[in-house]
Formats: sequence, structure tokens, C-alpha cells
Amino acid sequence: MTWGLAHHQRKKDHSEPIMIYLLLTPLLYAYSSLGARHVQRLGLNVYAIGAFNYVFSALAYAILYLRAPEPLAPQVLYGGIVLGVLFAITYLFFVPTLYDRGVSVMAALCQLSALVPMMASLLIWHEQPTPVRWAGAVLCLIAMPMLALDKGVTDDSRLTWRRVFIFAGMVVFNGGVLLGLKWFQELDVPRQFDGFMLTTFCSATVVMAILWPVYRGVLDRRVVFWGWAISIAYIGAAMMIVKALHFYEGVVVFPFAEATAVALTVAFAALVWRETPGRPGMAGIGIVTVAAVLINL
Repeated sequence: MTWGLAHHQRKKDHSEPIMIYLLLTPLLYAYSSLGARHVQRLGLNVYAIGAFNYVFSALAYAILYLRAPEPLAPQVLYGGIVLGVLFAITYLFFVPTLYDRGVSVMAALCQLSALVPMMASLLIWHEQPTPVRWAGAVLCLIAMPMLALDKGVTDDSRLTWRRVFIFAGMVVFNGGVLLGLKWFQELDVPRQFDGFMLTTFCSATVVMAILWPVYRGVLDRRVVFWGWAISIAYIGAAMMIVKALHFYEGVVVFPFAEATAVALTVAFAALVWRETPGRPGMAGIGIVTVAAVLINL
């Protein structure tokens, strides 16, 4: 049985609403991005809030793990440590994009980091999506730059070495995070997931704690509160994406999650912050909607 047919059979064999995993992933991604932008608008130390994101995420997975402790295989333990470092480094590259609108355009384009796990899914795990799902994945890739460039036309888009560095860092490290989640799912050890994510977020917490003096972390109630509030996205997104990968090909999940998250962010900004998207943004939202339908056929 091919990989694509096996996933189709998994969908048929489960009565649970599996599409919810695919849909919740970009919702949580968008919630995380909008939350980070909101705290930046409040003038809070976004780095410090990121540190508490990981603290609360680790505490949540510690509670889940203690409910049903499962010994971790060595590769799961080491993989969690590496993934945590990747999480922290990705966040360090992400924060500057909140302050520089020109950089933020490139950060949106960095959603193309989904190409990293997509290529791994094809070359390492030999996934074979159906032609219809392939069409949905390709539409998502087309929508990403359209959604990004919608806000970029009025920005200072001069190319600098700093922006190229941030672009490359986001692609490599965010792609590494996504690939790490795909790698764990392919191990097929779901009982070790809570321990894996506990290790991941503890590792990320250690990195952010070491760098606390560097980014001049400040401890106050608002930082702690927003760290907790945004950690909901971190806790849920990892869980949902691994669940989604059990039923959908990585070639489909990653571009859909990234493109839909950007589309939701643009839509929210239009409705709440009155940042009306232009034609590229509206077209991107429409393309993602069509892609969602194709992926779930």
C-alpha cells in the first residue's frame, strides 16, 4: 500500500473529526502571530514574553506527561532537545520582523520554509498525495507570496544584508522546527509525544534563560500574563500538527498550515485593525479557501 493510500485508509478507519486537526493548526499559528504583534504594540519586551511562552508550554506538557508517564527512547530525548533549540532560535529571528515593516514582508515570505519539510516528505518518506491534494498544496504555495507582498508594496523593501540574514534564518530554522515535528510523527511512538514536547519546551526555556541578560528581559505581571496567553498556541499547534500528519501527507499539511495562517492574519487585520488588504491579499485568501476544499476532498 502506498503512503497516500495508507493515509486515505486511516481517514476511513477513524470516526473522529480528523479535519479539525488540519483546521486548528493554522488558527493557532495565526493566534500566535497576532498575539506577538499585539504585545509589541503594547510596548512589552517580546523576547521575555517568548521565554514565558516556553515556560508555560513546558509546564502544560509536564502535567500531561505526569498523567501517563512513558519512558523516552534516546532518539526521542535527543530529538526533543534539538527541536527546543530550533524553537528558540526561530523565535529570536522572528522578533525583529515585528519592528521592521520591510523585514516583516520577508518574514511573511519565510512561510515558504514549509518547503523544507515538504521536500523531506517527498524525498525521505516518499509520500504520494493524490492529484487533487497536490493541486491544493501548489495553490497554497502560490498564495503565500501573494499574501506577503500585499502589504509590501507600500513598505521600504530595500534589500539589505540584515534582511537577507533574517530571511535565511527564518527559512532554515523554522523549516527545521516543522521537519522535527514531521520526524517525530514518522517514528510512530504517539505515547511518547508528551515527553517529547516537554523536553522540547524545557530545552527552549533553557536557551531563552541563558540569553535573558542579552535581550534585557524584564519580569512583570503583563509579561507573565501574555507569555501564558500566547503559550496556548504553542501547546496546541504542536499537538494539532502531529495529529494532522497522521491523516494527511506532510506535502499537504505544511503549506496549508502556513498559507492559511497568513490568510487568517490578513483577514483579522482587515476586520479588527481596519488594515484592508489589496488585490493580492484578497486573491491570496480566495486561493487558500479553494486549496482547503481540494485538500479535504
